[in-house]
Amino acid sequence: MANKIVETNIRATRFVESTSRYANSDVIYYGSQNKRTFKTYKRQTLPSSSDRFTVIPNNMEYRPDLLSSKIYGVPDFWWKIMEVNKIFDIFDFKAGINIRIPANIF
Repeated sequence: MANKIVETNIRATRFVESTSRYANSDVIYYGSQNKRTFKTYKRQTLPSSSDRFTVIPNNMEYRPDLLSSKIYGVPDFWWKIMEVNKIFDIFDFKAGINIRIPANIF
């Protein structure tokens, strides 16, 4: 039997930062105990002509948060860098790899 899902009008930013990938998600209740969660996040890997490219430096290997801090001023957009480059494992974020830096982070 499938879990019962109930839509809500609760804003996700009540639970997560505005920089979170879930910030624009719908909050739902599911299951017999009405557990609160977000609707499934859908990846948005559309490249932009204003994106830049860089090579991951040695001191940022496995650390997309450090690269996000350097580029955007905050570590919060590490997931955008990983997403646009279709890197799903932190151990694949290796020094020497040429990656795309998304210009549109929102």
